[in-house]
Amino acid sequence: MPFKLLIVDDSQVCLMLTRGYVQAIQPDWLCSIAGSAEEAMTLIELQHFDAYSLDYNLPGRNGLELARWIRGRDPHCFIGLLTSNMMNYIEEQAVTDKINYYRKPATPDVIQQFVHDIRRYKTAYFNNVVK
Repeated sequence: MPFKLLIVDDSQVCLMLTRGYVQAIQPDWLCSIAGSAEEAMTLIELQHFDAYSLDYNLPGRNGLELARWIRGRDPHCFIGLLTSNMMNYIEEQAVTDKINYYRKPATPDVIQQFVHDIRRYKTAYFNNVVK
């Protein structure tokens, strides 16, 4: 079964860049996109995703609120908050909620780190589940 990533951002440019960089690094992953928390929630209700890239500033619910909703459905998924919002309390809340925090712009280096962190998380989670 292919690995599935959902990228949520209200910027079409960021959606396309992030998906393109991820697929260049990890071409076997299926990357879906959503432009709002509500659109993401609809997709999540229809299918399972293994990991998420969420912007903080979204129409409706913000990225942290969406992350909490996702965690309520899947407590063991990987969530990364990829945002240009530099408020310290957002980063602190992300860390408290066990959400990886990445600063935009979504450059190849930032997305490389994001993909690396997902791989590391998958390996650690799989090793703990199998033991």
